Amino acid sequence: MFKIILIVSALALIIGVISYLLLFKGVDLRQYEHLKSPRITTLPDTPVLAVEFETSTEGLKEVFGFLFSTYFKIKGVPKRSGKIMPALARYENALDFDMEEAQRNKAFANITWKGIAAIPLPHGIKDLPVQTQDRHKLSARLSSWQYGETAEILHIGPYEKEGPTVQKIREFIDTQGYEICGFHEEVYLRGPGLPWNRPENYYTIIRYPVRKKQ
Repeated sequence: MFKIILIVSALALIIGVISYLLLFKGVDLRQYEHLKSPRITTLPDTPVLAVEFETSTEGLKEVFGFLFSTYFKIKGVPKRSGKIMPALARYENALDFDMEEAQRNKAFANITWKGIAAIPLPHGIKDLPVQTQDRHKLSARLSSWQYGETAEILHIGPYEKEGPTVQKIREFIDTQGYEICGFHEEVYLRGPGLPWNRPENYYTIIRYPVRKKQ
């Protein structure tokens, strides 16, 4: 009887792991490999579920947790892994400080981040669930992110090591005869949501709205 229980438990664990892997396999990252080299492109305006925030590094977990919990309550949005668009964030405060140095000095967790977190939505979503505010006084709303000409590059690795990638795209923008005209934006293709996602394997698109130099 004990052996039967062990076998059943083992099977349940295997099935659970397989289901977890299938459900959370995420986006196909191969389609973003070309962004290892920076580019300037024109992006369409995008409807989003948006959550404004001003919080510490640790507090960002609560922001994105609230964002996703609200998203999954909305009718008519994709809810299967691989179909959900990656989360985004626009940061109002400049990210030109040395994040890696802040990490070494154990100050990274105390940095204050101000901006908007979002998840792209299908066109036509007009209603949010009744509960759009949580205990951290976060609130969600429908919005449309305006784009146009945008510079973007793929960063692979920990968030605190984005510095050289940010420098690379800023130099690219300048040499192409453009200037930045808006907030730093990040698209989180692969992050800390899964237990086997090590920081060195995080995939993040870094974006800046740009315009031709006057």
